Amino acid sequence: MKKILSILPTQSLVYFLICAGGIVAFIFLIIIPSQNTTVELDKDIAKLRNHIEEQRILKPVFNTLLKRVKDKNPTSLPATKQAKLAHGKIEDITWQLQEMAQRHDLKLNELKTDVNSAVSKSGFLLMRIDATGEFMKLRDFLIELGTIPSLECIEEIQVSAIESSRQFKLKIWLAQK
Repeated sequence: MKKILSILPTQSLVYFLICAGGIVAFIFLIIIPSQNTTVELDKDIAKLRNHIEEQRILKPVFNTLLKRVKDKNPTSLPATKQAKLAHGKIEDITWQLQEMAQRHDLKLNELKTDVNSAVSKSGFLLMRIDATGEFMKLRDFLIELGTIPSLECIEEIQVSAIESSRQFKLKIWLAQK
């Protein structure tokens, strides 16, 4: 060992150890944390690329839905002009509802006109409809019900299952003079 120490001066050995320590410190303090950060950034970049690809794929669907929302007439439901029902026409509306139910294969069990609302001066007439039939036929019946000029609103729809079909109870309000 003395031979090695005699060959290398002490000052050179100290410089060598300081340089080696500096290199090790540089590796542990700068290079390794930089590599860890680089790996994390690569993962973030991969996530962002996937997100961008998803957005690119979904953009046509979004544009189509946006056009549908912006359409002025989004439904194909019939638009009827509102008109109030005259007092003498209550019987006509009853016949009209019966015909509509027959056209849509619904059996009217009961069609009630609320006498109190007919006599009152509220300007509205309450009718209760009790019908049976197929559930899919109810949709067409409701669409045609919307074509009645004096229909103010459908307040309540109750659907219950009975043997081989459905029972529908509707509560509608008609505007009257």
